[in-house]
Amino acid sequence: MSSVSALDAPRAARTIVELPAGRGYADVASLVIGGVAARFELPIDRVDDLLLAVDSLLMQEVVGETAHIEADASPTGLVVRLGPYPAGQLDDASLRRILTRLVDTVAEVRTDGRDGAWIELGVAVARRHDGK
Repeated sequence: MSSVSALDAPRAARTIVELPAGRGYADVASLVIGGVAARFELPIDRVDDLLLAVDSLLMQEVVGETAHIEADASPTGLVVRLGPYPAGQLDDASLRRILTRLVDTVAEVRTDGRDGAWIELGVAVARRHDGK
């Protein structure tokens, strides 16, 4: 019996979830992201770090009544976008410090046609050699 890995996938796989804003749905978001990361075959410590980063962002207030989460898996890594947040959310030095220690990349992005800003978390397939 052979297994198919996200690493073998010819193109990126995207998962999109919309949840009511608020802490009451953070567990659902963690379950979805954990499932995507597990399918992607990330090591458990990387999945835990990603889930902590997502949970840290879900504790922040979003713009509007709905929180959106998008996860893109590709052969090179996993990218999770959460939002919309007020612009400048990553200006909070303590939040940025937490996120940068947990995932490989952190960015605030704005997309046309969407309110607010989105926070993008990236986890590479291969862990960086500088201990992060």
